[in-house]
Amino acid sequence: MAVTMKPPMRFIAFMLASLTAGCISDPWDPDATLQLGPPNVKPVRQASNGTLRLDNSRIGPMYRERLTVDLESVTRVASLDNVGILEAQQQVEASHGQLEAAAAAVLPMVGPGAALTHLQGVNTDAFGIMKAAHFTILNPAILVHWAVNPGQVYFNVVASKKRLLASGQQERSVVMQTVQTAALQYYDLVLAQARVAVSREALAEAQELLRLANKRVDAGFGLPVDVTRSRATLAGRQQDLAVALNGFYKASVKLGSTLYLDPTVTLVPKSGALVAKSLVRDDLGIEQMLTIAVEWRPDLQSVRELAAAAGADTSAIIWGAGMPTLEAGYQPGRLKSWTPGTTYPMKGQEINTTSIGWLFNPAIFGQSKTAGANEQIAALEVRRLFQQVGDQVVISAQDSATNASLFPIAKQQVTAAEEALRITRENFEVGTALFLDLLQAQDAVNQARLNYATAITSYNQAQVNLLAALGLIVQPDVAFAPPDRSSTRPKVRPVN
Repeated sequence: MAVTMKPPMRFIAFMLASLTAGCISDPWDPDATLQLGPPNVKPVRQASNGTLRLDNSRIGPMYRERLTVDLESVTRVASLDNVGILEAQQQVEASHGQLEAAAAAVLPMVGPGAALTHLQGVNTDAFGIMKAAHFTILNPAILVHWAVNPGQVYFNVVASKKRLLASGQQERSVVMQTVQTAALQYYDLVLAQARVAVSREALAEAQELLRLANKRVDAGFGLPVDVTRSRATLAGRQQDLAVALNGFYKASVKLGSTLYLDPTVTLVPKSGALVAKSLVRDDLGIEQMLTIAVEWRPDLQSVRELAAAAGADTSAIIWGAGMPTLEAGYQPGRLKSWTPGTTYPMKGQEINTTSIGWLFNPAIFGQSKTAGANEQIAALEVRRLFQQVGDQVVISAQDSATNASLFPIAKQQVTAAEEALRITRENFEVGTALFLDLLQAQDAVNQARLNYATAITSYNQAQVNLLAALGLIVQPDVAFAPPDRSSTRPKVRPVN
C-alpha cells in the first residue's frame, strides 16, 4: 500500500489566501468538498429549499479581523494543517521505520575496530606453563557478524507491514474525522448566524410594535401600558440579540480552533439563503449502507490490519522458538607485535565462524501467552468497532430521514406564522386585536424561523454524519493558486 503524505505546511498560506478570495462565490457545492469514493452514493437531485436569508454584513469582528468562509474552504484548510493529521503522518513515518528495522534484521552487522594489547610480567603458554612475558600487540580488524532466525524475522516483517497499512488507514481516518468535525462546526456557525438573523428580525418587529403602540396612544384609543410593554419587549429582544452574537462568536472560535487559526479572527459564513444539501441518496437501503461502511471505513480497515499484525506477532514468537538460529562471522584484520628485542611486521589474519543451533528460553511460554491474549484483544476491538460502525450508520440514516421530513413542515410553519403576524398587525392597527395577540404572533414567527433554521442545519449535519459513517468523506484534491498579495491573511498559530 502506498501511503501518500499531505501537502507541506508552507502551502497553508495559499489556502488561507483562497479563503479570503472566495467570499462571494456561489453556494457550497458538495461535489467539490466532500468527494465520494466508489460506490457512488451521490443523490441525483438536491433537496434544496430556503426562505431564510443570512446576511453577514452586520456581523462585526470580535477584535481585529473578520474572515468570510464557506464549507469548501473550511474543509480544505482543516485537512491541511490540523495537528491530529500531522500526528497521524508522523505515526506513518514511525511505522515505516519499524518495517525497515524488521527487514534489516536479515542483514549482517559490521563492526570495524582496533585492539591494542600490552602485557608485561608473566603469562601461560598453551600447556599452562607460566613464563616471563613482555610484548605489545596491535590488531586492527573488521567484524562481520550475521545471526538470524528465519521464522521470527519473516513474521516480524509481516507484522510491521500490517502496522504500516494500519497507520496509513488511521491517517486517512483522522483526515476524515477532521473534515467531518470542521463541516459540523461550520453548520453550527451557520445556525448561530441564523439565530443572529432571527434575533435582528425580532428586534425590528419589537421596534415596529413600539411604533404602533405609540401611534395608537397618540390617536387616543391606545393604552399607555401597551407602550410600556412594547419597551420591555424591545429590551428583551436587544438582550436576545446580544446573546445570539455571543453564541456566534463562540462558534467561530470553536471552528477556528479546528482550523488552527488565530482565535481573534472572526469566521463568518458568507451571505445567502439557508439551503438543505443532500449528500447521500435517499433510496439506499440500510443493508446497502452497512455493507458500504464495512468495506470503506478506514478505521475499521485499520483495526483489521492491527489484528493481523497481532497474529503475526504470535507466530513470530512460536516460530522463533521452533526454528534454529543461523549464525556466521567473518573477521579480516592485521596483526603486529613488539617484544623487547624484536618487532614483527604487520601480517594478515582471517577468522571465520559458522554455527546453527536452538536456544530454548522458558520465557517463551509467557511470551506466547501474552501474544495470544493481545491477538484476542485485537479481534475483540474489531468486533467492537463493527458494532459502533453499525450504530453510527443506523443513527445517521435515521437522523437524515427525520430531519428531511421536518424542514418542509418547518417551512410551512414559517409561512403560516408570518401570514398570521401580518393579519394580526393589521387588526392591531385598526384596534380589533389586542397587544398580547400581536406579541404572541411575533413570538410564533421567531420560533418558527428558529425551528426552520435548526431543521435545515440539522439535516445538513446528519448528511455529513451519514457520509462519514459510510467512510466516504475523503480529503479534497486541493489546487493551490498564487496568493493574493493584497488580501489580508489571518494569523496562524505555529505547529512546531
